[in-house]
Amino acid sequence: MVTRTNSTARLLGVTASALTLAAGATALPSDPAQAADTITAADQPYFAYYHLDQARAKGYTGQGVTIAILDGEVDTSAPELAGADITDKSPCTVTSSVQSKEHGTDVASVLVARDYGIAPQAKLLTYRVSYTYAGDTAGADCKVPDGNDKDDMPSLINTAINDGAQIISLSLTSTSSGNPSKWAIARAMTRGVIVVAGAGNQGKNQGGESYDRWSGVVGVSAIDVDGNRQDYSSWGEGVVSAAVGGPITVRNLETKQNEQAFGTSFATPLVAGSLALARQKWPQATTNQLLQLLIHTGTNPDHTWNKYTGYGGVAPGAMVNTDPSQYPDENPLAVKEGGSSPTPDEVKQYTDGVVSPFEIAYDNSYTYRGLDENMIGDSRNPYPTHLGTSPRYHGK
Repeated sequence: MVTRTNSTARLLGVTASALTLAAGATALPSDPAQAADTITAADQPYFAYYHLDQARAKGYTGQGVTIAILDGEVDTSAPELAGADITDKSPCTVTSSVQSKEHGTDVASVLVARDYGIAPQAKLLTYRVSYTYAGDTAGADCKVPDGNDKDDMPSLINTAINDGAQIISLSLTSTSSGNPSKWAIARAMTRGVIVVAGAGNQGKNQGGESYDRWSGVVGVSAIDVDGNRQDYSSWGEGVVSAAVGGPITVRNLETKQNEQAFGTSFATPLVAGSLALARQKWPQATTNQLLQLLIHTGTNPDHTWNKYTGYGGVAPGAMVNTDPSQYPDENPLAVKEGGSSPTPDEVKQYTDGVVSPFEIAYDNSYTYRGLDENMIGDSRNPYPTHLGTSPRYHGK
């Protein structure tokens, strides 16, 4: 792991080769595989569990939906990803270690692999994170004077929103808890972009170690194909949903053999992909209604919430068969269990343009409309500035 002063991250899927780097998860090598074995739907128990063959037969493939992942490099030459619509949109030079590249490729495959991805016709934008495993490196072009480096999590979230992502999937934990993260999430909430984040593999209450702690974020824990919560899966007030975390068949890029892996890294894209299927089926639904749909179709009895599986396992079949227009256009995650940030008032601070520009990272839609005259002419302020024009100063 590489620790940075303002942000660290840890990937949430563990293969046998990564076991020493991510405590609390389990992984087992599968029987020795031939070097060129292509992974298929038959190798992925979640494919049958979620009846994804039926979803495809009905045309539910995520077509027309744009998903972003913030992860290691995706190896688009992997045979499983042949024909997938994947574009690397990393804003600066990041070189992934072999382990990060394996992880990014695995997560992308769960989403858009033509044979077994949950949303194989979604458009996937990928952004490389440089501080997950030892060996990841960031180029000098990632560094900026104000400290909001281009490869930091809040910067990448905003960059993905700039690029048109409708759903952002984060299969990593992060201690990036400062204001840039808060305002990036506030922006996602106001722009109708759904952020999905894994709870972690430490088998404990993660507290502030995952992006699921933020308001509006769909926190994901792991279950097995019998619907049982997995011991390695972390939990907490930020958990909203759960999905199969393994076994997932993945390829070891060093040995060229297939292995079985477990982790909320894989549960996370399954929830993100389910939301993509629902977005495709219900294009007129608001983001708030899709989040309501996720909650109201969760598999817990009466869709009640608990800190281990949120509202229960995700049910993509129910999501495409249940009209979300019956639900209120209100964000059900605006205030999470026990309280969360950004609060509704903080979200309004963002929309009113009174947040300091120094706390905003790569948001191409932001205009400062507050009263701080020092923002005029400050070379550190890259945003349009219109003093005193915030709606809060001119309300009735």
